[in-house]
Amino acid sequence: MTTMPETIVPVATWRRLAEKAAREGLRAYRLNGDRRAWAVTSHSQTDTAYEVTILDGDLLCSCRGSAFRPYCKHRALVLAELGLLDEAGSGVDAEGRPVVPDRVIEALYAA
Repeated sequence: MTTMPETIVPVATWRRLAEKAAREGLRAYRLNGDRRAWAVTSHSQTDTAYEVTILDGDLLCSCRGSAFRPYCKHRALVLAELGLLDEAGSGVDAEGRPVVPDRVIEALYAA
């Protein structure tokens, strides 16, 4: 069985995308109080929200861009809401190396 190599996205990219999401007025809503399931509004389609899910240690988004890139502003906003992009957040190491995977912070502490 062939496995895909894990792509690590730099912290700076996640932060930049979270800032863009905030500037555009995107909102993230936790679904049913579960830290692993979110709905994030769309900037370009006012009647649309994307599902962002942490499933089996993967950070997934239902937006179209997610089919092509390992990051998007919807996922970045969720990471920011979870406090994983803060300087002192649990997803940033001392050298500022990539946030998430670590199997997405061990599937968010096994919720």
